[in-house]
Amino acid sequence: MIKEIKIDVPQNLAGITLGQYQQWMKILTKYTEDNRDDENYLKVKMLQVFCNLQIEDTYKVPLNNFDYIIQHITSLFDAEHALIRRFRIADSNNEEFEFGLIPNLDKMSFGEYVDLDTYINDNKQLHKAMAVLFRPIESGIGDTYNIQEYKGTEELSEAMKDTPVNIALGAINFMYRLQNELAKATLASSQE
Repeated sequence: MIKEIKIDVPQNLAGITLGQYQQWMKILTKYTEDNRDDENYLKVKMLQVFCNLQIEDTYKVPLNNFDYIIQHITSLFDAEHALIRRFRIADSNNEEFEFGLIPNLDKMSFGEYVDLDTYINDNKQLHKAMAVLFRPIESGIGDTYNIQEYKGTEELSEAMKDTPVNIALGAINFMYRLQNELAKATLASSQE
């Protein structure tokens, strides 16, 4: 008799951490670099990473559930990623901390800019980019808040791996759009 297994399927991208996403991107990159052609390998890895299953348990998942879960998880990444300016994550002691996006990007320091530019295009270092963009909120009223002063990424980058991936992808998409708009504006002004 086959033992029934519990499968923890994320319902949306908020149920997937940035750390899981980075783990998946590492697997996907290696798969592509190795020119592999084994879709079952990727499906098993997807269940391992996003549903927290051991490899031997992935083989016990009923086929109809297996296919449904793969399609469901894949569809989660097709959604639009909105910018979320504030979020909470808990540490290992279940103490919650609230993080906020840099309130005024025009006042970003040179150090923040250099670090963000270094990390944002590298999936392996997205948690460091998040530690530049988001920091603990020190005080605030309503939508207005002050964040902790930037001291580099060392202190917060590991905690950022627990960030829901929808928040990370929304922030990254926002920064890409902002960068594209700035490039267009610069090009237009230089043509004048």
